[in-house]
Amino acid sequence: MRVHATELAAFASGGSAFLVLLLYAPALDAPFLVPKFAALEVTASLGFLAYVHARATSGRPRWTGAVTAAVLLVLATTALSWVVAGVSGRATPYAAAAFARWGSLFAVAAGASVVYESSTARRRVLESVTVAAAVVAAVGLLQHVEWLPFKIPVISTPGSTFGNRNLAAEVMALALPLGLGAVVRSPSRDTRIVLAVALVLELLYLAVTRARGAWLGAAAGLLVAAYLAGMRPSRGAIAAVLVLALGAGVAATLPGRFNPRDAGDTKRYEGVVDVLHDSVDTRSTALRTRFGLWRRTLAMARDYPLFGVGPGNWPVQFPRYAEPGATRDGVLAAGLVPRQAHDDLLERTAETGALGLAALLVLAGATAVAVRRSLRTENDERRAHAAAAAGALVAMAVVSLSGFPLEMPGTLALAGLSLGFVATHAEPPRPHARNPVIALVAYALGVALVSCAAVRAERNVRGSYWLRRGDRATGHATGPDEDLRGEGALPALQRALEATPDHFRVRLRLAQALLRAGQPARSAAVANQALALEPYSPYGWCALAAAQLAEGDAARARGTAGEALRLLEDYPEALQVRARASDDAGDLTAAEADKKHLATLAAGPTDSDTAKKARALLEGGP
Repeated sequence: MRVHATELAAFASGGSAFLVLLLYAPALDAPFLVPKFAALEVTASLGFLAYVHARATSGRPRWTGAVTAAVLLVLATTALSWVVAGVSGRATPYAAAAFARWGSLFAVAAGASVVYESSTARRRVLESVTVAAAVVAAVGLLQHVEWLPFKIPVISTPGSTFGNRNLAAEVMALALPLGLGAVVRSPSRDTRIVLAVALVLELLYLAVTRARGAWLGAAAGLLVAAYLAGMRPSRGAIAAVLVLALGAGVAATLPGRFNPRDAGDTKRYEGVVDVLHDSVDTRSTALRTRFGLWRRTLAMARDYPLFGVGPGNWPVQFPRYAEPGATRDGVLAAGLVPRQAHDDLLERTAETGALGLAALLVLAGATAVAVRRSLRTENDERRAHAAAAAGALVAMAVVSLSGFPLEMPGTLALAGLSLGFVATHAEPPRPHARNPVIALVAYALGVALVSCAAVRAERNVRGSYWLRRGDRATGHATGPDEDLRGEGALPALQRALEATPDHFRVRLRLAQALLRAGQPARSAAVANQALALEPYSPYGWCALAAAQLAEGDAARARGTAGEALRLLEDYPEALQVRARASDDAGDLTAAEADKKHLATLAAGPTDSDTAKKARALLEGGP
């Protein structure tokens, strides 16, 4: 029975690495996040089932008491913040998703701790991670040189199977230390060569992404892994590392091949010196946006110091803090909706308060103690693998200072795997008396989690699929149905709503489609439902104002559009709606002021989304 648990855990952990790193689905609205999260939640729940099975049959593996207590503390403070937010009347539409992320992290760790007990399973999982990351890297490198034989709808090149080069680079930062552990303790020379080639691909890909935070994270993770493993490289190995580092440096200095699609991506085409300079130049767009997000997140944390605004609630509450200077700082604009604070510690503080931050720091401390304990083993292979896991966790900690690895499926999967490797108690097995009642409860919990994960995955995938079709039908996305309008979108969006009723953008798109279909009353009702989910969204208020104006209620539309503009001053659609409402109400002076503001926005930079939208509205576009 113990063998079956190990096999299931290895299947779940290895499958998680392959699916989460490689899976994407172009037919979905979120082609990278939704399928990866679906795979993560299902495989994580299978790993947890393997864990409870192993514990019920043998009493192993056992986590250290400090890590167990810290995990429970993180979950408890998150739940407490959720309760307080509900009592205070704040909407928390994404709290379940926040819990699912924490649950996936810890469930992956539970399955990985079963894997860690078996040398063969441990090596197999690390090899799976390294090979999967190498495939991601190979695809990304081919994208970088414009040689990829098939198209991936990336957001930023070379985004590989993550769509975004920064997210893919952060996965590389965690995968590299784990791959180093796989290489140095591989029993087969041929396997070592294959894994070493995989590491070379990962390092080169990381270099060409020009993701500076991931560079720092990978460097810190590799150095920590090598130091903790007690590696004593030969002169030949040192020479090879220097040559590889030089090659990565050269790759980083070479700008990407020009493609009109990426013409606005300055970091891809500028010199590497400029890329590095932007990391410390407070006038750079990247730092100005980061500082703007952080400053406003701190203000949010000051307003809710103890319990925070609620788990998953950062994107819901953030528009309240965006102005003044939202467009100037690049934190909120027409078409720009920030969903993360770009700093996991700050976001955790804002969402769950000082208590949640303290719980996370306790988890970090308990993990550090567990790492130290796991390195005391006399088994060289276990020590090397524990060191690799510690390096991956250090890489994640560094990346989290300017990113959000605790929010993304790839980094969550690798962080959970690493946590499971170091959390296991190193003491030898003790006689175990099986308690059938406890075993039955444990099995029931494991099966329930697998079932819930499967249901969540199916609903999220189905909702994303129909939202994508609805977007194509309304012209918000290109595709074979882009010629459809109005009524053609309604069935698809209704199906998306049935699958994911708490999805704000589904309701927003449905409100817009209903307005185009000549149903302003229903549009207003759906817009109000969207605002019940995200009450501070300027986009929701603008949709409601447009519906009210179409109903002939110019006075209400004017006030509602004003609410949208209070949250985002430079919002072209809201300016146009309020100007039309003021015209209908006979206030020509106010209408002229809004039209003048719209014209000023239209005269902005040619590559500005706000300016483009303002020009389109002035020219009579959608």
